[in-house]
Amino acid sequence: MRPYKVLCHMATSLDGKVNGKNFDTPTTHFFGEEYENLHQKFNYKAWICGRVTFEEQVTYGNQVDLSKYPDTDIPREDFIADTEAGAYAIAIDPSGKLGWEQATIGDDYEDRSGEHIITVLSEEVSNRYLAHLRAIGVSYIFAGKSKQLDLKLALDKISQHFRITEFLLEGGGYINGSFLSAGLVDELSLILMPLVEGTQQSVPLFAYGDNPFQPGVEFTLEKAEPLANSGLLLHYRLKQ
Repeated sequence: MRPYKVLCHMATSLDGKVNGKNFDTPTTHFFGEEYENLHQKFNYKAWICGRVTFEEQVTYGNQVDLSKYPDTDIPREDFIADTEAGAYAIAIDPSGKLGWEQATIGDDYEDRSGEHIITVLSEEVSNRYLAHLRAIGVSYIFAGKSKQLDLKLALDKISQHFRITEFLLEGGGYINGSFLSAGLVDELSLILMPLVEGTQQSVPLFAYGDNPFQPGVEFTLEKAEPLANSGLLLHYRLKQ
């Protein structure tokens, strides 16, 4: 049995989408605040998102100039910079593309400011990128030789290094699908927003993509709670 649990916490449209061109409305903004309020109430020590989500909401597409670092071989060993932080933001970034400028979430993300960053990488990442992470004090974990990461290995390591027993998984849909495929989702906290996205380009709550293992998964409803503005909060547990 794993020494930690993973709760997937998300908000979706009525058609099960987590993003799209129709998401920038007063309704989605209201439920975005409800989502963040719930995140804080869970009070978990660590939360997980994929590269695209971090790029959109935290690093804003920033690209770091790595030319100032020498291309010197750095052992592909985990780098643990801070084991005493109050909370951790975990980025799944196999190729090392996120443009971190400091070791913590910045002040522009007010509700999560100061949380220490842990990034999960593949061994294909460049030496210069590793040198940059070390220089600014971002912790990193290796979870595979290629872009197809071993997510269980990643959480096993993070749980051990940072003494974490509860993780919040918060998207996007392809990262959620990867964790579900790996058998790493124990519970689901879902805000159902009273709107329809409807576009083909939008991403669903769980998307397997090209993941080789695509299981059918069932959950059991534990609680349903109405929210203001015709929303609904659903809490599911993985069906045993």
